[in-house]
Amino acid sequence: MNKGLVVEEPGRRFEKGYKEHLWESYNKYSYEDTEILIEVQPKYVEVWDTSDDGYAFQLFIDFENKTVEPKIYDKK
Repeated sequence: MNKGLVVEEPGRRFEKGYKEHLWESYNKYSYEDTEILIEVQPKYVEVWDTSDDGYAFQLFIDFENKTVEPKIYDKK
């Protein structure tokens, strides 16, 4: 769903965090008509990451079935 400009979002929820944490980007892009917010609702997400100890893993997050499946690649 297209939410329009950052400063036009109902409730301005994104704007508050954007302004607080990325002030220069907020200041530069919030009013540009080519910089818009798009809301998405994921159904399935695949995350690749590494642990603090440097071990590689994936997480498979299924929002529809409310499941998370880890797959560990590096073994101790």
